[in-house]
Amino acid sequence: MIIPTTRPDLLPRALRSVAAQTMPPLEVLAVCDGGPPPDAGTWPFPLRAVGIAPRQGPSAVRNAAVALSRSDHVAFLDDDDEWLPEHLAALAPSAERHLAFSDAIVTHEGEGWSRRFAFRFTPALLRRTNPIILSGVAMPKRAFWEVGGFDPTLRRYEAWDLFLRVQAAGTQIVRVPRATLHYRFSDRSVTADDQAMEDAFAVFRSRHGLIDLPRASFASMLTDPRFAKDRDD
Repeated sequence: MIIPTTRPDLLPRALRSVAAQTMPPLEVLAVCDGGPPPDAGTWPFPLRAVGIAPRQGPSAVRNAAVALSRSDHVAFLDDDDEWLPEHLAALAPSAERHLAFSDAIVTHEGEGWSRRFAFRFTPALLRRTNPIILSGVAMPKRAFWEVGGFDPTLRRYEAWDLFLRVQAAGTQIVRVPRATLHYRFSDRSVTADDQAMEDAFAVFRSRHGLIDLPRASFASMLTDPRFAKDRDD
């Protein structure tokens, strides 16, 4: 499993959630983007701490970590998110051959609210919005490399871009309808820079022929009437 980090103060919380898994991971790579290997400490699972400099961005760093991984499967966890204890066990059966993802509990740390993030997945929905949080994903490494991994030219919307390419390549995307991820966001999150997100979204839309697609965040999807029939909460 892969944990990219630029915020080493958050890393221990993410690693504690890995240590609590009912199905322990075969290996964990904690990768610092733009610095030395993080001082990750000692944990009850195989852990490799890696530093990549100069800073490469989330796509390139995740690709480098997947290339270093010895496992045939890969799971992702951002440094500010947490897995619930049954996360890996819940995804493992579907992730053997498919891109599997779970539901999540979304928390805004600044505003202090939490809500279940759960959508009935269809291939068509993925072209209307992104119902998949990357920290809730596990998949075969073969399927990841079949589409070239994350696009390193993208520093935002790189996960949605990957999911669309994986789907187009014929790998089935499977939702596991259990909230096994705690997704947190705040003013420190990459998504907090609204203008950068808007500029990146224009590039993303053009690439996938989604010219008229309006932008939505994970938080806004929870109340947006356009997705009311897709929510499963």
